[in-house]
This record gives sequence, C-alpha cells and structure tokens, in this order.
Amino acid sequence: MEPQVNKILQKLSKQKVDLSIASELKSREKELDKGREDLMIFATKANEAISKGLKEMNRIDAIYRLSKKMLSDAESRAKELGVEIKEAKQLKQAISAYEQQKKTLTKILK
Repeated sequence: MEPQVNKILQKLSKQKVDLSIASELKSREKELDKGREDLMIFATKANEAISKGLKEMNRIDAIYRLSKKMLSDAESRAKELGVEIKEAKQLKQAISAYEQQKKTLTKILK
C-alpha cells in the first residue's frame, strides 16, 4: 500500500506545482493587461494635454506678436516725447521670458 501512497503523493505534488504555475501565469496576464490599459489611459491624457498646450501656445503667440508691435510703437512715441514708460520695460521683460520659454515648450509640445 505504501508504493501506491507514494504514487498518489507524487501525482498530487505535480498537480500542486502545475496549479501554482498556472496561478502565477494568470497573475502575470492580469498584471500585463492592467498595465497596458493604464498606459493607454496615460497616453490619451498626454495627447489631450499636448493638444491643449498647443492651442494655448497659439493663443499666446498671437498675444506675443501684438505685444511686440505695441511695445515698438510705445517706445517710438516715448522716444519722440523724451519720456520713459515703466510698463514698456516690464513688457519687454515678459516678452523676453516668453521667447526663452517658447523654445523649450515647442520641443515638449511638438
């Protein structure tokens, strides 16, 4: 009877290993599926953020061009009158800051 018990135990042990491997494989499958779904969600959100960023950059570019023209006109008038406009200096700094940031932003958004 003992040889039969050993055969049964060996068979049960093999089935336990097979079950363990199957369980591990199923766990990895679920993990990969969940990760893939999460990545798709992240990619969709990233595309939406990039699209919004590009729209905002286009809007700010229009303001930038208008601001440069207005600054040039204001500086010409101030020079003719012999006065200094404090706001012109501040706008010039804002324009310069935007020009610097736009280089980086363009690389990121395109």
